[in-house]
Amino acid sequence: MAKGKATETRAIVLEILLSLRDDTQKVNVILRDVLKKYDYMDARDKAFIKRLTEGCVEQQILLDYVINCYSKTKTNKMKPVILTALRMGTYQILKMNSVPDSAACNETVNLVVSKGLQGLRGFVNGVMRSIARGKDTIVWPEENNEVQYLSVIYSMPEWIVEMWLARFGRELTEKILSRMQETSSLTVRISEHLSQTERDALVASWKESGMEPLQHPYYENAYRLKHAEGMERVSGFVEGKVTVQDASSILAVKLAGIGSNDLVLDVCAAPGGKSMFAAELSGNQGKVIARDLTESKTALIEENVHRQGLDNIEVQIRDAKDLDESMIGRADVVIADLPCSGLGVMGRKADIRYHCSIEAIRELAQLQRQILTVVQNYVKPGGILMYSTCTISEEENEENRSWFLEHFPFRAESVEEFLPEEQREITDKQGYRQLLPGIHECDGFFFAKFRRMAVTNDERS
Repeated sequence: MAKGKATETRAIVLEILLSLRDDTQKVNVILRDVLKKYDYMDARDKAFIKRLTEGCVEQQILLDYVINCYSKTKTNKMKPVILTALRMGTYQILKMNSVPDSAACNETVNLVVSKGLQGLRGFVNGVMRSIARGKDTIVWPEENNEVQYLSVIYSMPEWIVEMWLARFGRELTEKILSRMQETSSLTVRISEHLSQTERDALVASWKESGMEPLQHPYYENAYRLKHAEGMERVSGFVEGKVTVQDASSILAVKLAGIGSNDLVLDVCAAPGGKSMFAAELSGNQGKVIARDLTESKTALIEENVHRQGLDNIEVQIRDAKDLDESMIGRADVVIADLPCSGLGVMGRKADIRYHCSIEAIRELAQLQRQILTVVQNYVKPGGILMYSTCTISEEENEENRSWFLEHFPFRAESVEEFLPEEQREITDKQGYRQLLPGIHECDGFFFAKFRRMAVTNDERS
């Protein structure tokens, strides 16, 4: 990378990371927009921007620990520009073998100077060169101090580590944390409408383009793609033959047992992956109503509907907390994939860990109960409500499941019959399961299946 380009790419990363100080910003969204803006850059430079940005976010706790080992001024006392530049330089030294330590040090100083902080160039240079010299002899937390050790090594807030240690123990917690640091392959689902010949042709085209497709064990039409650089470049995506969908999300729809003539209501549907799959399963005689809270969210659904050419989906703007009397008792299946803390997808959205809290989880659990109280009304007698979240939190998952069964006329429904024989160990006969990264081959995800009890004669009277 030429000197001018090296400075330019790092300056771009610095601006991205500084913008993330606004808690409303999401790194994946900002990074997508920035890479689109700088699309004229060569692939290597864009890959550098992506890796350094994501790495600094994912490893923030570890980076701050190392900086504090070598700086008299601690990270909580530093100016945002200085701290962000030091994190970038430290990440390059510790995690990017392709960057010489000297380049990481020099470019970090250049960043600080470019921001008008020439008076701190000596401080930044001293810290960076100390880290470069001492990187092989860093004194890490003691392993017997489980919380601090796992928090620093896997760059996870201590409160999350404590919560998972109490629930899963050391070995399983470390597997979850380790998996969240690995680069995830893109998971896609091939349309149900394609013939086997068309599916085989798609897979062959992915192999030819170097994507290394691997059929997912949880569903025959799902594939993990390595080296997929943007969905627009994945054969079949633009034509609507393929959609991005994690295996956990696919399971939540498949296990609902949607029939060919069913009316399906997806109450929090954006960006629409579950709705699209449900529409394919319900067929031309069935119908899917896909709802979400805002116009921007429903626009995402409509974009996917248009791309896939599905004509049995109706997209509506509606607050799931507000009762729609016209839908009471009509739906064969209600999909309630509700707003949650998102702890199960931190491997793909690392910044979630810094915006969540115990208090937020409790608030979300109450919001989920509010929505469930409303949307259960839409399920016809004998119909299905499929509750799911992409998190790993008992308050949002198992506790809400128990609360729901106590308060509404539903029973827990088994999902075993909808799974391949060799995959049934991932669920159980109680109709729910917490899927875990590092244990199951998907995101952290929870689903619970409920069937509405038939109305009795006594209830009719």
